[in-house]
Amino acid sequence: MHSPPARSGRPAAARIRFLAGVILSYLAVPILNAVSPLLALPAITASFGSTAWAAIAIGQSLGGTAGVIVELGWGLSGSQRVARMSPRNRAHAYGVSLVAKSAVGVPVVGVAAALSWTLAPEGFRAETATVAAASAIAMLSAGWIFVGILKPRLFLYTEVLPRAFLIAGSAMAIHLGAGLWTYAVALLAAAVTAPVVGALVLRLRWRDLVSLGPRRLLLVIGYQRAALNSSVFSSVYISLGTTVATLGSANATLLFASVDRLQRMVQQVLRTQNFVFKGWVGREVDPGRRIHQALRATRIGVAVGVVSGVLFATGAPLIAEAVFSGTVRVPPLAAVLAGTSIAFICTTMCTGFVLLVALGRVAAVATSAAVGAALGLPGIFFGAMFFGGTGALAGQLVAETAVLVVQLIAVRRRFRELRASGRWPLAAAPATTDEGPATPGLLTGREADPV
Repeated sequence: MHSPPARSGRPAAARIRFLAGVILSYLAVPILNAVSPLLALPAITASFGSTAWAAIAIGQSLGGTAGVIVELGWGLSGSQRVARMSPRNRAHAYGVSLVAKSAVGVPVVGVAAALSWTLAPEGFRAETATVAAASAIAMLSAGWIFVGILKPRLFLYTEVLPRAFLIAGSAMAIHLGAGLWTYAVALLAAAVTAPVVGALVLRLRWRDLVSLGPRRLLLVIGYQRAALNSSVFSSVYISLGTTVATLGSANATLLFASVDRLQRMVQQVLRTQNFVFKGWVGREVDPGRRIHQALRATRIGVAVGVVSGVLFATGAPLIAEAVFSGTVRVPPLAAVLAGTSIAFICTTMCTGFVLLVALGRVAAVATSAAVGAALGLPGIFFGAMFFGGTGALAGQLVAETAVLVVQLIAVRRRFRELRASGRWPLAAAPATTDEGPATPGLLTGREADPV
């Protein structure tokens, strides 16, 4: 009997190089997403004051909430699925998603624009409504597919770069004396361009758009219900946070909206690891190895979250001074609360969007988001009412803590089920060779897709 040949180090080295290249490419996506608002915010606050920034924040808050509904949870449940699809099936899946999102989006975008118009400060209503519509329409892009197939450059070229150029152009125009409407129109143009270019890249065919009848369309929307519920409940205290804080106290809007904007910029960068983990975990065909990789991803996410939270808590006051042209002062307590929220959010990105999805427990992610919304909505409202912007940030932290606790309970419960069924040792251990066949039947999540 011949002994098996020694395994070469090349495959491992190639995987490391590939993963490093993907991470570096994905870093360009959130960095540009974070930098592009910086190009416009100083121009907006310097030319029109903090009232204009508050108007933009309201439009982004309501538009982001509407966009969560329009997105229908494809970013949560779809990215890991498309990682194992053929190119033709990916194009078909994108076509189906566009039809379903559009069917839901037409009334939702209209409502968001109308509410933004109503809540906006006098003099900036049209701009606020346009920003809300643009923020919602942006969810039609193909970014969730490019995340799943680990093609960050496509994400960069079809969505991020055009948006950055348009925002930079609007900032330049505002510096030269143009109105605030240039920023709103730039966001709208970027939102409309992204799905068109994405469809061309994926080679979307007309038949992909007309393959769904009304009955099947309802089935697809129903299939996305668990993922959609997760996104909707999360939006109550994330995208809608500024609006809720404003209702609690108008004086809380500026501090909460400013710190929340800085948080979102940091989270854009932190999402880089989440993008990579979704594709890295999702492309693994064997369910047992997929769970093992999801566990490794979660451990990394916790470490990154802690470091990022500490850095944000120490640097937020200085960054806010520069970004908002000296119009916003961030108290130390507010910075600490926001930094802790960032640490928890980074952790739940992995425990929820990666680990629980790999475990076939998307519904648990929705449950955690519902608990977070139930605590976050009154927490932000009453926190703003009694303690201003800092109190609203404390309410946001309460919500993120609840989300993390519920997700950890769901993960622990699922692992207990695996141990009780005798499948945990197999599911937890990686295969002994990279070339060996996948072991079927270790775990069965909801992998079937009606489309």
